[in-house]
Amino acid sequence: MQWREYSAPGRGVRLHVRRVVDPAAPPVLCLHGLGVGGIVFQNFARRLLPHLAIVAPDLRGHGQSDTPPSGYAPRDYALDMVELIEADLVPPVPVVGHSLGAFVGLQLAEIRPDLVSWLVLLDPPLDPELRGTEVREVSQLRHAAPGDLEAHLLERNPGGGQLLADILARLFRQASDAAFEVMLALPTPTLRRLEVPVLVLQADPAHGGVLGDAAAQNAVKALGNARLIKIDGASHALHASHPAEVARAILQFAGYASSEVSSR
Repeated sequence: MQWREYSAPGRGVRLHVRRVVDPAAPPVLCLHGLGVGGIVFQNFARRLLPHLAIVAPDLRGHGQSDTPPSGYAPRDYALDMVELIEADLVPPVPVVGHSLGAFVGLQLAEIRPDLVSWLVLLDPPLDPELRGTEVREVSQLRHAAPGDLEAHLLERNPGGGQLLADILARLFRQASDAAFEVMLALPTPTLRRLEVPVLVLQADPAHGGVLGDAAAQNAVKALGNARLIKIDGASHALHASHPAEVARAILQFAGYASSEVSSR
């Protein structure tokens, strides 16, 4: 698998983009969660091949993309994605969004449904009873003593190991303070019926998921043309904790037959 890294236009910013270019496959735009970057999809990408090739931008204020002083509402990120799609991809394209990225995907599908063929939401923080706690802790630990954030991340995801905790901590510290501040103050969005098909992949609240059962059912009902799959035992970053199950669900939702979908 070969990646290309390059700079692409957003709405008044430059975005750093990672894209699978070999083997060639139709693109799927993957949007990361708060504080990290497109690199978090690097290990997951092989699971969607040979059917879909991940395009993973760093959202504004994250990773190697530009960090403006303001402009961190979901609509701002979504307008960046409009520019990226129109400049670099052939719409409509499928979109997968995790956490904050799910908010961005929802906003993108609402304002420009012509650019989105289908949408997958990975544990979207749509439950007011569960969202916010982890964001607040990470936001505070970003400025704590060296090692505190790494220890917290390792405790939350012991299966990921020390190396992953170190990588995530570095990304979290690099991200814009304004991005965290806006997310902490952001109310739970009111969902509207979307034109595009939607798959909601729910993590397990007992393992750090931020979408409870009632809120998940309500979200699917509000979105209209939507399906729900809950992955028991999955953490909030379910594409990292349960990549095979997530990839299988995405590919089957995209229309690939079960016999075509690898269980790797």
